[in-house]
Amino acid sequence: MRTIAYSLVCFLLVAMIGCASWLMKGEPPEVLVTNVMPLEGTAFEQRLHVDLRIRNPNDFDLFVTGIDFTLNLNGKRLARGLGNTTITVPRLSDAVVSVQTSTSTFDVVRQLFSFSQAQDLSYNITGRLHLKDGRLPFDNSGTLLEKGQLSGAPSP
Repeated sequence: MRTIAYSLVCFLLVAMIGCASWLMKGEPPEVLVTNVMPLEGTAFEQRLHVDLRIRNPNDFDLFVTGIDFTLNLNGKRLARGLGNTTITVPRLSDAVVSVQTSTSTFDVVRQLFSFSQAQDLSYNITGRLHLKDGRLPFDNSGTLLEKGQLSGAPSP
């Protein structure tokens, strides 16, 4: 009987710890691309400076210790980025983090040839925020430029 009681207490303790960590995980953050600027490049590699806005919809601060992401433009991979910047995103607020990343020159040229002024320049960013006590995945999309904005022509 004592073994059954001990086993039940251990099970309940593990279940409560599991539920507590599940509740503390919160909602996934929203990560938005706010700027992409080319840096120096070589014949085979192009460096990029990417600014990301991290929005925290949770009622607790996010202590971000790093970020790992893939950035796609119009459905095609542009860059994969890693950053180890430590930043605190306050509860129900946002913060901007800058990451320097690299991509192949081939990927940049492919993006240029596939871009048409008759379409929006849209992006999709997926990845994980590395936190002090775990990871939070994210997957967000948006539009960097609408049709005609690049040429200066008015959009319909």
